[in-house]
Amino acid sequence: MKSLVLWFCLAAAVAAAPGRDYFELARGGRIIGGINALPHEFPSIVSLQRLILTTSTHVCGGTVLNQRWAMTAGHCILHSPEGARFAIWAGSHQILISEPNRQVINVEEAIIHPEYLGGVNPSDVAVLRLATYVNFNDFVQPAVLPAQGDLATPGPATLAGWGSISGSANIMPSTLQKVQKPIIDYDTCEEANGGPGNTPLGPTNVCTGPLTGGISACAGDSGSPLLVIEDGVQTQVGIVSWGWVPCGSIGRPSVYVGVASYRDWIDDQVN
Repeated sequence: MKSLVLWFCLAAAVAAAPGRDYFELARGGRIIGGINALPHEFPSIVSLQRLILTTSTHVCGGTVLNQRWAMTAGHCILHSPEGARFAIWAGSHQILISEPNRQVINVEEAIIHPEYLGGVNPSDVAVLRLATYVNFNDFVQPAVLPAQGDLATPGPATLAGWGSISGSANIMPSTLQKVQKPIIDYDTCEEANGGPGNTPLGPTNVCTGPLTGGISACAGDSGSPLLVIEDGVQTQVGIVSWGWVPCGSIGRPSVYVGVASYRDWIDDQVN
């Protein structure tokens, strides 16, 4: 039986739903079917690192909003161990080695959208107030966000992240991965997820295929950006939220927070 999964980074917790597939909160994670990104090809992306004593571990992706704020998925924060501390790595490309252009900045405060109460939820978004300022340069730049209500439409998009490269096991890449994926319409996504009322999908979500399988976000990609790239401008239309395991299953989409539906809330927090 395939399982619906929040793409965290660590061990798993399962909540069963009678009469249908269960939701698995499985932490971990590369993009299925992706390739290595070019160095600093996506200057707004960050690795969200969880800090325990002297150990720093990639748990999710994220993006820089401005010099003092970043953004990720709400579940990356809410479902972390009590007392967990976080930092962002900006300007990273290979997160398992030392990098001269990396900026390590502690997270001072995390604000989760008030409608996200855990599990699988369309409002799975959080903003992160940083302890010090990000230095913008050739390697680090703020994300470009769509206007409130400027919803993503079907067409090509690019996903970037450091999530698992295996559909059924957490095999973590060092190098940032990328893959082009088609945004699919809401009705197609809803049907692929079991039909109306059978999944936690909401109209503010954005979905990508291909439904032929083999290309997908996976564990560790949570919080990472889905980008529509036009004339060299990378507009972040989605935040990786949840999907089905094994990652890249035939007939199963990847699901994202639709940034355009939360732009006003994001701006209210960071301003």
